[in-house]
Order: sequence, then structure tokens, then C-alpha cells
Amino acid sequence: MKNIFSIAVMKPKYIFLLAIAVILVLAIITIFIGSRANKQLPGQSPQQNTASSTVSDLNTTSPVNESANAKPLFGTMIAFDINGAAAAMGAVDALQKGWTEFRKDNSAYQNFKSNFKKIIQDRAKLVKETGFSLDRGSFSYFTWNVIEPQKGQFDWELTDLYAQGASNAGVKISAVIQPFASWDQKNTSPLTNCNALDFAYYDYKAGSPNDLAEYENFLTKTVERYKDKVAVWEIGNEYDGRCGGYENNPQGYFNLLKISSETIKKVDPQAKVTNGGALEFSDNSIRNFWTKFFQLGGGQYIDYFNLHYNTERSQNPKLDPAIFQEKLIFFNSLMEKNGGKKPLYLTEFGIYSGSPSSQLISQPAQESGQVQTNLPTQQTPLEQSSNQPSGDKCGDGICDDFEKQNPNVCPKDCQTGVQQPTQQPQSEKSIPIQSLPKVSQEFQAALYFKDSIIAFASDVNTIFIDMVGPDDNIVGSSAAFNTEGRPRLFLTTLKTIASKISGFSKVEKIADSQYKFTAGNKIIYALWSGMFPKEISGKVKVTDMKGQEQFMDATKIKLKADQPVLIEL
Repeated sequence: MKNIFSIAVMKPKYIFLLAIAVILVLAIITIFIGSRANKQLPGQSPQQNTASSTVSDLNTTSPVNESANAKPLFGTMIAFDINGAAAAMGAVDALQKGWTEFRKDNSAYQNFKSNFKKIIQDRAKLVKETGFSLDRGSFSYFTWNVIEPQKGQFDWELTDLYAQGASNAGVKISAVIQPFASWDQKNTSPLTNCNALDFAYYDYKAGSPNDLAEYENFLTKTVERYKDKVAVWEIGNEYDGRCGGYENNPQGYFNLLKISSETIKKVDPQAKVTNGGALEFSDNSIRNFWTKFFQLGGGQYIDYFNLHYNTERSQNPKLDPAIFQEKLIFFNSLMEKNGGKKPLYLTEFGIYSGSPSSQLISQPAQESGQVQTNLPTQQTPLEQSSNQPSGDKCGDGICDDFEKQNPNVCPKDCQTGVQQPTQQPQSEKSIPIQSLPKVSQEFQAALYFKDSIIAFASDVNTIFIDMVGPDDNIVGSSAAFNTEGRPRLFLTTLKTIASKISGFSKVEKIADSQYKFTAGNKIIYALWSGMFPKEISGKVKVTDMKGQEQFMDATKIKLKADQPVLIEL
């Protein structure tokens, strides 16, 4: 009993000291718990207030690009440029004679391969800097003539180097199948006025495969070997134009794509297949090519529709998102009328900057040790190519049902419609640019922002951007990096867009120049002109095209056409 009641009989001074001790212990515990609660955990970002920050700052612990489960919004174009390997050794002229001839010189080939390995190593860092997860490879890697230079003899060396390099850089491949082998095209005349280095890999001979069984065998082996590294298989590139081998022959291209798609999906049922990118609308022949392609049922053999938009890096740039939108509307409408829409796949796209002194017209031009040969690979004159296969095409003298229903497609066959003036192909060379408006990197970035948002709102799945290019070239200045490896401003803009709307499940156009994206549990607005939407109120997060963020009261935000913003509720 004494021990139980000992506290009660303690002297007052001891009771006071005990109370002080208890209070001190409780205070220490409170401070400790509070410090633990406020301590930043590994990988956790501190709460932001109104301070500005860039996209790169916001993503120091995780990549900017889309999550593993989200579709990639952006991809690189020819990140590992094999043509640069030829330029580095001064062998452009030798390669220009054709791959078959070039490959006979083993010493030159070994040097070429060594340079290519260095390019792969050097470019990997830039690829990772983009944060993108797809690369559209050079048109050489998956060319039948390169992989099977002689019937039955396969050489996977260069394609293996590229595929492994892409994998090491953390990207999957959009593979461009070129169905041409010189030994299969013995009776095909070389393309005329089509001297871009990209065509040299199949010796400038482009026509429908003659031995379909051998073509299927090549394609089967290729898909079996690379299916785990390839995200999408493209069947050709700009085959609707003069240098594509199928100009004015949509039936022939339909046949090629059908057998290619069926062969690929037989090997890999989960594979994604798309057409070779559609050229610009320089005249009605391109529209009519794809109109007939879809009328034939081409849509059932593709998972995406592949198109190009190089207008903003041409001699006649529009610098107007509305022109771009018209092309997207045309193809979406065309597919709706012929079996249903497929997502769009924008594999060539760009906007120039600066005051370019020269523009590439298909001919390789060495710029600071680079060969810029990828864009544009061809133009589209109205006259028929002399080496086109006969039957069901413009210029065969037969007015078929399609040409009767579309009199402007081929007036010389039906003797109706409005005859377009004949255009002579321009010689392929680097020509001076005249009277182009100067475009700042800020204006360029703003236009990339607008066109990208319009594209995603128009069912574009992925947009590909050229990787490296020189400043004084209209095509090169549209690339993500200059030849010294410095990123152009618009790369930050695209990374900002990807960081905000990647994985979006819904997009609505609420007004001209105003779009609303739903991404997870977030609502993101992309805005650049017009009255500020009334549905946005309170304090919101505003991100500009440079990736800088701040919290603002919605009533104080003023929209400017040259300063597009993303607003997050």
C-alpha cells in the first residue's frame, strides 16, 4: 500500500519537478513528429507555390516522356542518321552510285560501318534528352536490297546495329519497309530525277515486287527478327509520288500493302501496320491516289493512316495552323466514308526557323559534316513516271470507273475535266531560299505548340520530329537539335505538352484555338487566342511554351496568339 500511494504523499516541490519533466518529454516528441512529417521523402518534390520552374526542373526524378502505359505523343525522325556515316568518310559520291556497287568495296564498307557505330553512340544521348520513346528509322535499315543483297543471302549487320542502338537509347522503332531488291528489279528502269541518297540503298529501282514469294520470305524473316524492337511497320515512304514507284497506281500500292500487312500479322498478330506516308497536296493526284486506295478497301489493312506535312519547311510555307488542319480533316473525312476512321500517324512534320539560306531539294548536301537527305525526298509532278506498271492508272488511255466519277483525276484518259498545267521536275539540288519571312525560335515554338494540339485533337496518334539539322537550312532548322547538339526552343515546348497531356483520354474543342484535355484526374486547357473560357475560374496553374509555371487568378489571364499556354485545374 505504501508504494501505491507514495506519489500522493510526495512533497509539492517534487510534484512540480515531475510535471516539468513530463512537459519537456511531450515537447520533444511533438517536435520530432513534426520534423518527420515535413521531411521530403526520396523522390518526392516539394510543394510548389507561385515560383516558376521549367519542365526539366519538374522531372529530375522521372523522365518527361509519357508513362509506360500511355501512347507516345512524339517521336524522333532518323535519330541515328546512317547517311552521316558516308559523309564522315567523304563517301557520299561512292554511295550515290548505289548500294550494290558500294557494298563491293569491303574496305569502304568497314569504314562506313565504323562511322555508323560512332553516330549511334553519339546520338543516344540526344535521343534520351528528348524523352521520346519512338524513332522513325532511316529508309535504309529495313530495305530488302540491304538485308538480302543476293537472293537467299541475308545480311542483318547494319539493321542489327541500328535496332540495338535504338534499344540502348530506350526507344522502339517505326520501321520503314522498302520492298525493293536490285536482283528482283532486274527489268525495272532506274528512277529518273530521283537522286536522293535514300534511294541509293535500293539502286534507284522501285517497282512492284516481281517474286512475291521471295518478298514474303524477306518480310517474314525481318518481322521474326525485330518484332520485339519495332512498334510500327510502315510499308514504304511517299509511294504516291514521282520517286515512290507507285505514282498514279493506287491499285498496285493497295496490292503491296495488303500482302505486306497479311504477312506481318501472320508472324505477329499484335503488330501495328501503316501505309507509307502520304505526300503534300501539291495537286489533286495525291488526294485521288488515297481516295481510290480507301475505296479499294485499304483501310482494313492498316492500324494507322500515315501522312506527311512538310509545307512549313518548303519554298511556300503558310505558317498557318488552319492549312494544316484542312489536311487532317480531309483524311479523317475520307476514312469515315470508306470503312471508318483510323488514328493518324504524322511521320514527317516540321516548321523552319531563322532565315535559311538554302533549301534541300532531294540532292544530298553536306552541311557541317552532315548529309540532310530525308526531307523532302521527292516532289510530285503531274506527268506519269515512265517506269510505272501498266493497268488501272492515269496515262494508260483507259477511262476507268474511278476516273469517270472523278473527272479531274486524269483528264487525259477521259478527255474531261480541267487540265492541270504540266510541271517539269526540278533538278535535285540545294537551291537558295528567296523572300522567306524570318521566323524566330519563339514563333517557331508557338506554331509547333498550336499544330501539335490541333493534331492531337484531330486523332493524330504520334508526331515525329527531325532529330538534328543545320541552322541555315529550311529543313535542318526544323530539327530538335542543331549540328552542335544544342536544342531548339520548341523541343522544350513539345516536352512540356507531353508532360501535361500524355495519356489523355478525351479532348474537346471548346472554341477556335481552345482545347480541353482530360488526362487522368486532371483537366488541361490548351489556349492561345479568343475570349478566356468562362468555365475556368479561381486560382489555376499556368504553363507557358517554355515550360515555366506559375499560379494565377483566372481573371488576370490574357490570351495572346504568340504565347500559347496550358492551364491546369
